[in-house]
Amino acid sequence: MEELDEMLEEFIIPKKKEATSADFEQKIEKLQEIVAKLESDVSLEDGMALFESGIKLTKECIDELDRTREHIEALKGELDKILVRTAEA
Repeated sequence: MEELDEMLEEFIIPKKKEATSADFEQKIEKLQEIVAKLESDVSLEDGMALFESGIKLTKECIDELDRTREHIEALKGELDKILVRTAEA
């Protein structure tokens, strides 16, 4: 059972927390603000700066979603291993 706890801890407790759910939510809110500003009358220069910021935030959000998906897949893989071991026992 101790081995199982160690394996789960390795996957469940991230070694380096890169972003929090609150960070992700704040980025989404900022993207919504950028879209609202872009839909209003802004100068070309301001519009380009907003667009660039929006692209950067979008990439960061996609990267975070990808990391989360990979983490979930790893957890599912570990769960599958545990279930196989339990079924064999």
